[in-house]
Amino acid sequence: MKRHHLLLSAASLAILSTSASAQGLLSLGQRDEFEKKLPFSVTVGLGAGWDSNVNLSPNVEQDSSFIKGTVIAEYSTGDRRTSYTFGLTYNPFYYTDAPDGMDEFQQSASLNLGVRHRVDPRLTISDSLYFAYEYEPNYQIGASVARRTQPYVYGYNNLNVAYAWTKRFSTVTGYTISGIDYDDSAESRENYLSHLFSQDFRYAFTKTSTGVLTYRYGLTEYDNGFGDYTAQYFLAGLDHSFSRRTVGSFRAGAEVRDRDNGGSATNPYLETSLSHSVAKQTYLRWYGRYGFEDADIGDSQERTSFRTGLSLQQTITNRLSGNIGANYIHDEFDGGLKSFNDDIVEISLGLDFSIYRKWVLNTGYSFTTTTSGVASREYDRNILTLGMTARF
Repeated sequence: MKRHHLLLSAASLAILSTSASAQGLLSLGQRDEFEKKLPFSVTVGLGAGWDSNVNLSPNVEQDSSFIKGTVIAEYSTGDRRTSYTFGLTYNPFYYTDAPDGMDEFQQSASLNLGVRHRVDPRLTISDSLYFAYEYEPNYQIGASVARRTQPYVYGYNNLNVAYAWTKRFSTVTGYTISGIDYDDSAESRENYLSHLFSQDFRYAFTKTSTGVLTYRYGLTEYDNGFGDYTAQYFLAGLDHSFSRRTVGSFRAGAEVRDRDNGGSATNPYLETSLSHSVAKQTYLRWYGRYGFEDADIGDSQERTSFRTGLSLQQTITNRLSGNIGANYIHDEFDGGLKSFNDDIVEISLGLDFSIYRKWVLNTGYSFTTTTSGVASREYDRNILTLGMTARF
C-alpha cells in the first residue's frame, strides 16, 4: 500500500518540467518552489560598478561606471494541497558616461506568480506566470535577442493538469502562451506571440524512474508576418530521482517546423536538466538544449542552437555565501543572405558577506565574449559590481 501511494503521488506531482518550448527555457527542469515555507520578505539594495564595453563594440570599446538599485519582494504561503508563490523585482540602473545614442537611465522589472492545487491524490493543477521588462539578454530564459537591445517585454504563462490514472500511469496536459515585444523599431519586426500545447504520457517504472512520451504542437506569429510557423515535437525521455535532493530530466526526439514562408524542415531536438539541493546550503542547476530557434535577425530564416548553462549557489560559512553561473550558446544562422555561426560565453561570479544581522555586502564579476562569422557582432565585456543589500 505504501508503494502504491508513493508511485501515485510521484505521478501526480510531475508537472513543472513538461512544456519547455523553442521560445524559452522557463519550464526546462524548473525547480519546484512550492514546498518552501517563506514568509513575506523585502530586499533593498544599492550598488556601483564598472562596465568595460557599454556599446558592445568589437573595436572601439567605451567603458563607464554605473549606479544601480535593487528592490525584491517575495511571498509564499499555503499547504501541501494548495500553494501560492509571488515574487517582484525592480532594478533601476544609471550609466555615468553612456555612449551617444544610449539612454543613461535604464530599468528592469520582473513578476513571478505561481499556484498549485492538488484536487485529490490523483489530480493536480498548476499555473506559472513570468512577466519581465528588460534591456539585457537573459540567458536563463533564452527568449530574447542575444545582445543588449532597447527595452523589451517578455511574458510567459504555463498551465498544466496532471492526472494519475493508475499507480504507474499518468498524463500531463499543458498549455503555454509566451511572447516578446521590443521597444526599438529595428527589433520590433522580431516581436512574436507563441502558443504551445503539450501532452505527456508517463509511466513509473520504479519509485525513482519514470519514462515519458511527449507530443507538442506550437503556433508562432510574428509582427513581420514573414517568420510565422507551426511546429510539432515528437519526444521520448526519462525523469529520474537520483536521491531526494537530486533530480534529472531528459527528452530527445524531433521537431517538424512548417514555415508560412519557407517550407518545412525537420531537426533533432534535445533537452536535459539536472538539479541538486541540500537544505539551504547548496543549490545546483544544469540545463542543455539543442534544436530550432527563432532567427532574431531580419535576413535569416532559421537558427539552430545549442544552449547549456550551469548555476551554483553555496553557503560557505554562516556569514559568507557565493554563486557561480556559466552559459554557452552556439547559434547557426541559415536561410538568409549569409549563413554564419555565433558562439557566446557568459560567466558570472558573486560573493555575499553578512556584515550585521540583515545587512549584506555584495560583490560580483561577469564576463561575456562573442565570436561570430560576422565581425561586427563580436565583442568582449567585463562588469564589476560592489553593493549593499538589506532584507526585512
